[in-house]
Amino acid sequence: MKPLGTCFVQLLQDENEANKHFRGKAFPFYDELTTLFGTTDTEGGPMLCVGGIGDRTPSCGSEDTPDPMADENVDWLEDTVGRSSVGRVSQRSGKEHVVNSPPPKRTKSMEYYVERISESMIQRTMNERNLISREEEEVTEMLHLVEQDGVPNGSELYFIATELFRSPARRASYRSITASENRIAWLRWTWDNVKRK
Repeated sequence: MKPLGTCFVQLLQDENEANKHFRGKAFPFYDELTTLFGTTDTEGGPMLCVGGIGDRTPSCGSEDTPDPMADENVDWLEDTVGRSSVGRVSQRSGKEHVVNSPPPKRTKSMEYYVERISESMIQRTMNERNLISREEEEVTEMLHLVEQDGVPNGSELYFIATELFRSPARRASYRSITASENRIAWLRWTWDNVKRK
């Protein structure tokens, strides 16, 4: 196994060999990139800088853009950091260029989300109340049907029906039986089977 230092030196040599054919050659589409981004002359030659379109927008290191490392600009940086750009006048000259980018996402306030949650809870509560009142109406209707079948209110069979009608499936079964004597027999039979379980 090779020592770590030897591996690192070998890695650098391999990387330099792989990049050798790029040295001294211009990038493909160099002229187009220069037009889009602009250039700044450095000790190592011209350098592409992001800054805008052509020479109308100051690129990094131009006279219009302050050098952040210069002593006189330290105060300017401290004053500018964290400030809002509201009220500042754009220093770009020339005509406007439209950039096809998605609109910025607007974050909604906490109050907006609290309001949506509150509305959702209110709606859910109203739906539950409506469901409960419909069930109560249906059970009341079914108990009237039991009374019409000849079962007196307050009797044991009436209370059995009250218990059985808690289930929507049992209410539907009772309603589907046409003859009153068969419905009463169904109440007894179902109650006996429920008690066995």
